[in-house]
Order: sequence, then C-alpha cells, then structure tokens
Amino acid sequence: MEANLKSFMPRLRAMAVAALLAPVAIVGAQAQTLNDTVESKGARVAYFNYAPFAYVNDKGDVIGTDVEILKAVLSKMGLKVSEEVATDWGNLIPGLKAGRYDVVAAGMFVNPKRCAEVAFSEPTFGIKATLIVPKGNPKGLKRYEDILSKGAVLAAVSGTAQVAAALGLGIARENIKEFPDAPTALAALRAGRADAFGVDAPSGRQILAKLPEGDMAMVEPFDDIGGKSAVDHGAFAFRKEDQAFVDRFNEVMRGFIGTDAYVAINKAHGMTADEAPVKTVSELCGK
Repeated sequence: MEANLKSFMPRLRAMAVAALLAPVAIVGAQAQTLNDTVESKGARVAYFNYAPFAYVNDKGDVIGTDVEILKAVLSKMGLKVSEEVATDWGNLIPGLKAGRYDVVAAGMFVNPKRCAEVAFSEPTFGIKATLIVPKGNPKGLKRYEDILSKGAVLAAVSGTAQVAAALGLGIARENIKEFPDAPTALAALRAGRADAFGVDAPSGRQILAKLPEGDMAMVEPFDDIGGKSAVDHGAFAFRKEDQAFVDRFNEVMRGFIGTDAYVAINKAHGMTADEAPVKTVSELCGK
C-alpha cells in the first residue's frame, strides 16, 4: 500500500497543479473582450436585410448606411470587418449577447429598454416615421392616430419600434399584423390584409423606389405619435462587456458624423441632410 502511494504521489502533485491553473485559464478566456480580439481577427457584424441601413445589392454585396459607416469608422481605427451575418430582427440582440457576432449594424433604434441589454454607440441618424399605403390612400390614413380612430389594420416588421408605437398609442393588438420583413408586409397590404405599413421615412423612400408596380405611396413623414416624439435615433449595438471598445469607437465616430464622407454615404442610400442625429446616446438611454 505504501509503495503504491509513493508511486501515485507525482500524479497527485500534477493534478493539484492543474487544478490551481485551470481557474486562471478560465478567467483569462472569460476576460477576452472586443478590445482583445478585434485587432487580430476583425469584427463580426450582424445585420437585418432592410434598406437603407443594411441590405444586399444585385452583386451580392452587403451595403447600406450602417454597414458603410461602420466600415469607415473601423478603417480610421485601423480595423476591419471580418464577417457579415444576416439574421432575423428578433435574433439580433440575443445573438450579440450570446457572442455569435460582435456588433449589430441594422439601423437599430436606441431606447432605454434596449440600453439595458446592449451598449450602444453614438447614434448615426435621427429620422421621422411614416406610413406606406395603397396608391390613392383609400382609407385616408396619414398618421397612426388615423389607424386608431378608424379601426384600420397596421402592418409592421416584428419587434420594431413601429409595433411598440402602435401599442403605446392604444391600437388593438389584433389590428397590428407583424411580419418578418418588408416584402411580406407589402404582400399583406396588397392582399387587403392590412391598410398601412408602418416604417421610418428613409426606409419608406427606399421601398417605393424599388416597387416597379407603382401601386403604393408614402404619406408625409411625421415627428410625433400620440404627442410623443417619433424622431428615432439609430446606432450600432455592442455587448455590455465591450464598453471599453465602444468608448474608443465613439471617439472616432464623433469626428466622422457630419463629414463629407458621412454625408455621401447617407445620400447614396436616400438619406437626407435633416436626418442626422440630434441627440446623444446618453440622452436616448435616459442616463
């Protein structure tokens, strides 16, 4: 027994050392943040296929205001995008938090609820709301308030600010039809299953520009819904633990917003000069 114990002692010592070192290795892996990895690996980007923020052109390239502003700012930091991942809107934040990608570039509106889940960059735009309706606007819908008063049906992309605004105004849940993307929402509008499609103004312009049928129209954009501001600001979303990187990113992006390069990107995708951000991320998050 004593001989067996003596022969086993080296193995016990090796196991003890491994046990002591294991937590160190685990802590080191957990401490890895975007600041640690982006220099060598680049940033993995998730987007939702929705113009003008991020969408695929005829050549199969991912383009749009968010995608191109992100690449421009990263380039000024000496960094790059390593991967572009398309996903459903509802998967953007859960996938980010799960570490499947490093940043969301999808024209995501900043609000306190989302601020509790992710770290937002400074905003890249401030835009009004609008409605897409059948040409001739047969129900005379010019605002969300008209949808409420007339008992009309609103189409919207699932999980977006448009759904929240409609519910907040008091539009009945059964009068809000949610769809995974703009094409299916437009199909519902054409089929008479909805009376209007709630979107932001830049997206509305992009959607109409790509409709050869010419059977839809956009109402005059508005800046409030039920007395609450409908000028939404969008920004890039990062993981909370990557706040140090977000601070670096913001320093560069503050100098980029408003430059000729920034204006050129927005103009190329139908954004207007009055759609630049007017609030900071701290104001939008309620800090």
